[in-house]
Amino acid sequence: MPDQRKDTGENANREVFSGHRLDIARVANHLAIMGWCEGNAGNISLLLPRGEYTPEVHPQASMPLPEPVRPLAGRTILITTSGSRFRRMMIDRETDIVPVTVSRFGNSILWPEDFRRPSSEISTHLQVLALAEGRGWPSASIVHTHSTSVLALSSSDLPGETLEDAMWRAHPELSQLLENGLRFLDFQTPGTWELGKCTAELFSRSDVVIWRKHGILAFGSDPETACDYVELAEKAAVLLL
Repeated sequence: MPDQRKDTGENANREVFSGHRLDIARVANHLAIMGWCEGNAGNISLLLPRGEYTPEVHPQASMPLPEPVRPLAGRTILITTSGSRFRRMMIDRETDIVPVTVSRFGNSILWPEDFRRPSSEISTHLQVLALAEGRGWPSASIVHTHSTSVLALSSSDLPGETLEDAMWRAHPELSQLLENGLRFLDFQTPGTWELGKCTAELFSRSDVVIWRKHGILAFGSDPETACDYVELAEKAAVLLL
């Protein structure tokens, strides 16, 4: 006989994921229309509220973490998969947005083995999403993309502090709409734990972090808010160039 508990849990998860996947896919589609995610560039994650996901019984792939992420122990995030394309996310959202659960000790992650691996930037997403409860958010989202003018500006030789000040001056509303500000981070090897650690440290006092010669990340309470922050920073960069 089929395991009724398994079927019930999987059906509940599908219902929970359906709306969240659509929220992520809508933002991904918007970024693709803007031309900010060439090829398979960019990734988006969403930390689910506690208790919203029931761990499934079917086989799980796993990956150990270099350091425990204890604030996320037992929590689940939805994140775009490695190799996924934002321009196809509305069509492929059921397969290209994977649930990733942090182990109860926070030292490894698991995801259904019939999905592709999570984004190569999973290390950054985990370490930044761990800051969510400190902001009083039951849920949180990170949007990473390659917005054109921010990428161009970040590739200049000017110091990050100079560029931050110039963006504030170019678009004064940033001071009202980005409560925690924005920061530039010098180029580091993509996909590394160390990049995630440095990014999380900057996000402890900012809403936007710009990876120099790489792209932009925004941290908000939901995907739409994080996307708003990307647009604000991009507008400031456009005004400067």
